[in-house]
Amino acid sequence: MSGDFERELTKRIWTDDAFAARVERDPVEALKSIGVEVPSGVKVKVVVQRRDTIYFTIPPARDPQAPPPTAPLNQFDLWSSAGLFVWVVPVAAKFKLLALRNAARAEADHERTRFRRATL
Repeated sequence: MSGDFERELTKRIWTDDAFAARVERDPVEALKSIGVEVPSGVKVKVVVQRRDTIYFTIPPARDPQAPPPTAPLNQFDLWSSAGLFVWVVPVAAKFKLLALRNAARAEADHERTRFRRATL
């Protein structure tokens, strides 16, 4: 992996139909197969966009019996990466997303180091 997680994931999905199906069906295992460890407690859903489909991501509703939240209830961040990949992330999960991206970069750095050592 080059270290650009979103670009590498997109490229793999575009060029490998079996992986594309697998990443939608079992994203944690599919990501693991390319060297990306999803931090424990993080749920991942990958949706391969279809040209003829409109997607709505609906934030969770608060249970009417729950006490009032101490933070905004439905606050989400929308991130775009290199103009081809969009993250819709609950604010509470933002740091878990960053950990996932950093794990992908660390794996890429490790691979580059191994390659350099092998070529010396």
